[in-house]
Amino acid sequence: MIMKRNNKMKSVFSPLWMALLALLVFLPACGDDFEETDLTGTGAEIAIGDRLYAVVGDTLRVYFYSVVVNPRADNYILALECEKGKHYERCWTYVPTSGDVGECEMNLSIYDYNGQLLDAKQVTLVTREARNPASPRHLLCLGNSLMEKGETPIELSRRLKGTVGVATWPDPLALDHYALVGRLRNADETVGWEGTGGFTWNSYRDFDVEGYVAEHCGGQLDYVYFQLGTNELLSIGPFDDVSWIVDRAKSVIDRFHKACPDCVVMLGSVLLPSQNGGLGESYSSDDPNSVYGAAGFGVKVHRLNAAYQALANSDKYASFTHFIDNNAQFDCLNVYPTEERPAGDYESGSETIGTNGVHPTDIGYWQIAAGIFRALIGLEGN
Repeated sequence: MIMKRNNKMKSVFSPLWMALLALLVFLPACGDDFEETDLTGTGAEIAIGDRLYAVVGDTLRVYFYSVVVNPRADNYILALECEKGKHYERCWTYVPTSGDVGECEMNLSIYDYNGQLLDAKQVTLVTREARNPASPRHLLCLGNSLMEKGETPIELSRRLKGTVGVATWPDPLALDHYALVGRLRNADETVGWEGTGGFTWNSYRDFDVEGYVAEHCGGQLDYVYFQLGTNELLSIGPFDDVSWIVDRAKSVIDRFHKACPDCVVMLGSVLLPSQNGGLGESYSSDDPNSVYGAAGFGVKVHRLNAAYQALANSDKYASFTHFIDNNAQFDCLNVYPTEERPAGDYESGSETIGTNGVHPTDIGYWQIAAGIFRALIGLEGN
């Protein structure tokens, strides 16, 4: 009886053992590939503009979380190499002196833990001394709800020339030849801008540039800064086409260039959203912005910014259009409004939850202003 039982078990399991043996023979041959695929499949890529601008005496920070696609992936190493600045855990920090004026290269690389290079990007770092232009310069900041209330242009004007603002630091300069112009005005009429909640590139397709400049910009426009694209991204998923957004951007830029051919276009980056629940607070659970969350939103932000950079580099636009990567200088982890809520049912303590998906606190708007400030000084010094 014992012999029969063993024979029966042998007849049943022999095919399984043969399969297992075949698998064991196969695994050593593909083991290395399996491990490498697991580590390199992070989706981690460098996402930063071609040029960054710095001003003597001003603190420039590049936030690592903001310049990596899929920063939540834990299995990569980000390396930043530059002869300037200091490399801390969450940001690279640079406070230039007059001896730093000029250009140098910043090299960013991403590796997996096997030392395999996943992505790399070289950035030109431009350092300038802030100087008053020889003649007046009129700048229009134009956009959507991120520009509507004027937090960014008011702070930009305060930093350039000392007009009234909410922030009290850094100390303002005395560059009184710069003027922030536009239809919307601050309380004492010293700062202008243009912005409307919900607006897209398409909202400005029939914009009367000549008439607007004559009425609201003193008949002169030397720079226009665009803060547009967020509302378009709100309507799509992370993997949808963004070329139609770029086409609409080109249409508006063409309109401004035709009316003001000497005007310099500053194409502002779109910004990463709240990273700790603000999208869920702002959008329903069947909306793409809530469904895919901050990670999904980040993918489309970086894809559109890359397309903006390509637009600015293209033959038709390169002579007068510059991509301004404010997202790299925007601390998305810490500049959105939050509140404390119970951590969970029957749980003691609380957790910090974002309360707005795409509209930052004043500090966020001021960080955008700081990026424009640096770029304006940098471009004026060309």
